[in-house]
Amino acid sequence: ATSSSSRSQVTHAHYVPHHPVRKDSATTPIRIVYDCSFHSSFDNPSLNDCLHALAHHSLMTHVSILLRFHSFTYGLSTEIKKAFLHVGLEESDRDFTTFFWLSNPEDPESKSQVYLFKTVLFGTTSSPFMLNTSLHHHLTNYNTPVAEDMKENIC
Repeated sequence: ATSSSSRSQVTHAHYVPHHPVRKDSATTPIRIVYDCSFHSSFDNPSLNDCLHALAHHSLMTHVSILLRFHSFTYGLSTEIKKAFLHVGLEESDRDFTTFFWLSNPEDPESKSQVYLFKTVLFGTTSSPFMLNTSLHHHLTNYNTPVAEDMKENIC
């Protein structure tokens, strides 16, 4: 999901702050949360401030999907595991998803390394739109009843 930056100097970059969140879980006791709404100062925009939050569907489309869902005896809902991590970022956009990571996480005094996300971050304003657009793009490659149904019913 991430790659180490081999560039010595980046002229335009945005460093995304992150912090751990602990929870009682056997599979994921600690998860990293990236704060895309963080402002380094009053006059500096956050990453989310710089992104467009485009809606793929109108409210009417969501209502239509909900009504169709309730018109059948059975409904099906699913989630794509780690969906945003399946949508790649253009190489030129990766400088805006930069973050620091310790070279040795066991040693808080170790040097920091710079990493860039190769994929869409969960938590950016535009992530849902980019995921929906990617799904619709790939579904148009299949002319099947299932693909058509999915295109009509994805929110």
